[in-house]
Amino acid sequence: MDRRRFLRTVGVTGAVSTAGCLGQDSTQPVARVGADGFERRTDDGYESMIIRGLNIGMAKPGYFPGSAAITRAEYDRWIAAIGDIANVIRNYTIHPPAFYRALAAYNADAAEPLYLLQGTWVPHDPLVSADDATGVSETVDQELQRTVDVVHGATTLPERPGHASGVYDVDVHEWLLGYLFGIEWPPDVVEATNQAIGTGTYSGSYVQSDGHAFERWLAERLDRAVDYETVNYDAQAPVGFVNWVTTDPLEHPYEPFANEDLVGIDPDAVVTTDQFAPGTFAAYHVYPYYPDLLNETPEYVDYIDHRGEPNSYAGYLNDLVGQTNHPMIVAEFGVPSSRGIAHRDVHGRDQGQHTEQTQGEIVAAMYEDIVEADTAGGIAFAWQNEWFKRTWNLDARSVPGRRPYWSNIETPEQRFGLLAFDPDNAVSLSGESSEWADATVVEPATTDVASTHQVSELRISHSLEGLEIRVTLGEMSEWINWTQINVLLAIGLRGTETTLPLGTEAIADADFVARLGGPSDSRLLTHSSYDVFAREFGTGADLPMSEYRDGSAGFVPVREPINRGYTVPPTGEEVPFEAVETGMLTYGIGSPSSSEYNSLTDVHVDTANRTIELRIPWILLNVADPSTKQRIASDWSDGLDTVSFESVTVGAATYRPTADGQAQAIDGSTNLVHATPSITDGTLETIAYEWERWDQPSYTERLKKSYHVLQDRWE
Repeated sequence: MDRRRFLRTVGVTGAVSTAGCLGQDSTQPVARVGADGFERRTDDGYESMIIRGLNIGMAKPGYFPGSAAITRAEYDRWIAAIGDIANVIRNYTIHPPAFYRALAAYNADAAEPLYLLQGTWVPHDPLVSADDATGVSETVDQELQRTVDVVHGATTLPERPGHASGVYDVDVHEWLLGYLFGIEWPPDVVEATNQAIGTGTYSGSYVQSDGHAFERWLAERLDRAVDYETVNYDAQAPVGFVNWVTTDPLEHPYEPFANEDLVGIDPDAVVTTDQFAPGTFAAYHVYPYYPDLLNETPEYVDYIDHRGEPNSYAGYLNDLVGQTNHPMIVAEFGVPSSRGIAHRDVHGRDQGQHTEQTQGEIVAAMYEDIVEADTAGGIAFAWQNEWFKRTWNLDARSVPGRRPYWSNIETPEQRFGLLAFDPDNAVSLSGESSEWADATVVEPATTDVASTHQVSELRISHSLEGLEIRVTLGEMSEWINWTQINVLLAIGLRGTETTLPLGTEAIADADFVARLGGPSDSRLLTHSSYDVFAREFGTGADLPMSEYRDGSAGFVPVREPINRGYTVPPTGEEVPFEAVETGMLTYGIGSPSSSEYNSLTDVHVDTANRTIELRIPWILLNVADPSTKQRIASDWSDGLDTVSFESVTVGAATYRPTADGQAQAIDGSTNLVHATPSITDGTLETIAYEWERWDQPSYTERLKKSYHVLQDRWE
């Protein structure tokens, strides 16, 4: 039976028996790669399995991965939750001993084991710095040997910066699916290796290659690792190496960026000998939105999937599977539940701006695509949110060394997980008044205005995620008629007075203005002189730069780029620079306990208590690190450098809107009707809000809605 027909009979849910003549011999590999996919050893022989896995990183809030700070109790909880929905857990590097102890403890009692796909990391910077990959061969081989020792529970690793250490005394080899070596290989390194070494052959005892130099280098690394495990432990397990779309062996004429199709790595160039029974497999990281070839290749864009719908992701997978004779797994796939977005997918599976619910639905659908393409299964990215991560379009706006200490909900790379870390003491944006008990309270200086437009109270707080503001309005017969009343919030960091927008004819200490005009018309604006989007991307976006520099452009939308613009090679089509208005504010309920929970909620309106709650992500306020109070510098000449600050100023006001959201003219020094703290001689007064710096974040773990979606769909 050919691989495609075979895997179709297996289906999404798991396994069919293919017991053979190997019997119950425990010396046989725990897992092996057959012609059609992975097989696991049972008491009756081997049976096929479709991989349904989750990737786990080594970071948690307050720590970079190299700190190896995850505790045994955390591993116990996490592995149990992973085992409830998956049959494989993949890591990228050696974890602390607690990981392997927790995995062994879980599998000792589990009805079905959770298999381990053990990774070996290759440090990116040393690899790039070397003339070619051979410059790190010795370092990599040593790490592969350490990895084997760790799996067999037979080593003590000394402390090394950026690595796990300790006594590894638990053998998890009986649950080892295989070893997966490497990273998303930089194409420049692959090309440099091929050019430096040229043609040849690597003839190992277990793994061989007559391919390009980089493929031979990979084969040698795997062969040495297999030899080490065979000699020292009389054991073997399947081996493979990481690959990704950028270095796949396919031709991509519609890819607009040359480096994304510079060179290919062919899994079929790496083969095993008769001395190695477990076999090799192909492994790719495949996301639907990157590189741009996935959005531009007609045969992918127009591909009709098994649902009868256009699906570029399925189209690409179908092409990729047909390219290799190896069983193939998709070792990374997913979408993030971030507020921000970094890249579009032509069919809506974007890099960001998904609710947790939608995240789960998309990941489940992608897994179906993966299985339908007749692969050996997939491993979703990722188990936990990772606060230390960055995304290309926002990374320059935050302090690199402080990223793990606060929650940047805007950054997609931080929100791929199924496990959330919710900041303690953050307001839930659900109308729960007790959450505001410790907030700074500001009352209006005067109340000599109709109650329908009174700002009767302003409360200010903060969390690891952003600045939090609650406005309480006066009594009104119709709550809330946005055609009759809008709310304006003035927020300042630089101490610079400026003219407010929206026809208010007022001035204030304001670098940002939030207009609350209802679910379809609320947004955050920034003063053009403090628009970091313009500083970094203004030329590409074709903005009037002189007007932004001197501030004469006034208040402008808060934006972030999602592509820099490019030319599609075969057609010459010009795809322009594109940005989204990320300052648009979403109304909803932000409490995960609510049946109406929307994880992208920015604003909650509580009719009963006449309150409007708002949370603005720190990075949208140009706060580069709230934990040490650093913001983007004021002057354009400073670029995106940071400076310290002590407080944020806030003032709130109401106005009567015209049909286009501008303030109606009224008698008075401004067109603002009422304000807290006050309006004085044409100025909206503000109050300074301060908070204590912090070194460690306080948070609570929570299984996202996406986890529960997968729990239902994968069961």
